[in-house]
Amino acid sequence: MGFLQQFDAAADPQAKAGVVVDWLRGDWRGMYAELRAERPILPTPLFTFVTRATDVLDVLEQPTLFSVRANRRTMDEAVGPFMLARDETEINWEEKGLMRAVLRWEDLPRVRALAGATAEEAIRDAAADSLDIVPAIARRVPLRIVQRIFGFMAPDERLLRWSFATQHGMFRNLPFSDEVLKRCHAAGAEMRAWLWPFLAQKWAEPPSGRNDAVSRLVDLSRQPAAGLSAERVLSNVCGLLVGSIETMSQAIIHATDQLLAHPDWLAGALAADAAGDTEAFDAHVFEALRFNPITTIQFRFAEADRVLGAGTDYETTIPAGTVLALGTGSAMFDPGLMRDPDAFDPARPPSSYLHFGLGHHECLGRHVGRVAIPEAVRRIVRFPGIRATGDATRRIDFGAGPFPEHYHVTFNGRHRASPLPAV
Repeated sequence: MGFLQQFDAAADPQAKAGVVVDWLRGDWRGMYAELRAERPILPTPLFTFVTRATDVLDVLEQPTLFSVRANRRTMDEAVGPFMLARDETEINWEEKGLMRAVLRWEDLPRVRALAGATAEEAIRDAAADSLDIVPAIARRVPLRIVQRIFGFMAPDERLLRWSFATQHGMFRNLPFSDEVLKRCHAAGAEMRAWLWPFLAQKWAEPPSGRNDAVSRLVDLSRQPAAGLSAERVLSNVCGLLVGSIETMSQAIIHATDQLLAHPDWLAGALAADAAGDTEAFDAHVFEALRFNPITTIQFRFAEADRVLGAGTDYETTIPAGTVLALGTGSAMFDPGLMRDPDAFDPARPPSSYLHFGLGHHECLGRHVGRVAIPEAVRRIVRFPGIRATGDATRRIDFGAGPFPEHYHVTFNGRHRASPLPAV
């Protein structure tokens, strides 16, 4: 039975919502293909699906008409009024620019080197022929980036706990749970309480010249022209953590899993690595991630009555106040955006992917992710004879939550680590 047949047959709104969640967690590609062909815009009890690439891109490029207002409920109590819940506002305009100034392109070689060194350290410590790469590599790589590149030097356990709770409550709370939201807000309060004395010590010291994002932000806040209060520094340092660990960890696991599940894809990636073609290897990783992205939807709030699909046979009026679920995963399999979308093609232009969002709300740390994610994957797939344990539907263990908790691999021997620049 297809998605629409199940959805239409569901007896009440709760049952229909259950069908939506089940398909999102299961055969999302099948669901989206059906929706693109038959009902490109579908109201559900949870939200209104938008599934064709033209409409998804249309909404993403209009942040004033289709806003991120709904993020305020989850973000503000956790990290304070935050720019990522306020696209095209003064706070967003000013602070996004400041954060770009402290997350510098010149850091990217250090990010890649740190990702590689962290993965190699885990590999050296692994058992003779097996490894659970979620705790060993996938979470540890972004954790070290938060600490050593961003400069948020809290203990490992706290950073991991804060990251999980806030990412869960802000972006993965579906179907909605008050308890998940409470844990998100409690983690945010604990994180802010830890950060105040940490940042106060930095302000009490002379400008440091240290080469991390938090120190740069603190030094920048000393300048009156920056107009950046202590509260705004705190909020943005919190944001450096919230969007980093679980998102990068899941991307590393999903991309690795897709490569291991398709030997021909893996062979192409390893050939690029053997040739020293880092760009080509990275392209294999992000094309593999297209087949199982970390999320297939982004949410937006309709600020006014609008029409989507104007002039088509599915033209739909979207009333003000509607929550839209934009099928970014669907768009990446729409032939209107991707030629021959079901084929694995690492030669696709990087700009055609929606892994990091699009337009005004594109991920602030996308360039960090674009080097850290594939570098971690590269170290993993170099294991001779590597394979994932478990059957095809249960290789990634999510536990009872929204993020990968375990991913076990076995291998035949150790790969030879390549030289790494100093971190």
